[in-house]
Amino acid sequence: MNKAKKLLITGSNGLIGSEMVRYFHDLGWKIHGMDNNMRADFFGPQGDTRWNQQRLTTELAGFEHHELDLRDRAGVLELVRTVRPDAVIHCAAVVSVLASIDSPVGTVRINVEGAVNLFEAMLACDVRRAIHISSEETYGEFRAPVVDEDHPLAPVMFYGVTKVAGELIADYYAK
Repeated sequence: MNKAKKLLITGSNGLIGSEMVRYFHDLGWKIHGMDNNMRADFFGPQGDTRWNQQRLTTELAGFEHHELDLRDRAGVLELVRTVRPDAVIHCAAVVSVLASIDSPVGTVRINVEGAVNLFEAMLACDVRRAIHISSEETYGEFRAPVVDEDHPLAPVMFYGVTKVAGELIADYYAK
């Protein structure tokens, strides 16, 4: 009997994260989702993602939700140490250009410090596979149907700057 591979998905209640949960669950992975419903803090009741968390928990057998803030370094380390995922998909982030303008320090703490916390935990626990989800905002004013990985990063908004920082952090830890 083959044991299912374990996948940790940060930001699992969000749009991209929840789709990743469903996709990899359907491929047979054991999914551990991590989210703390931060959208509700930024956007109020209309930003609440608990409905999506409940949907995943109800519809996907074996999906396990972990209530955790990415800024909690010790908590992130403990989660990675306990779950021992075979891979991580990092979707958690401040997801709003406007929110980043209203709270630049909070945006750095989540998008940058949170990425460091996650990748440090992965390094400490010898987890070597990750996908880091970023944003088109890293390319600034440039908009085209196709942008390849060689396109220069040129963010024009603070949000994009923090997403570029997250990409650079992911690249650093990958090396």
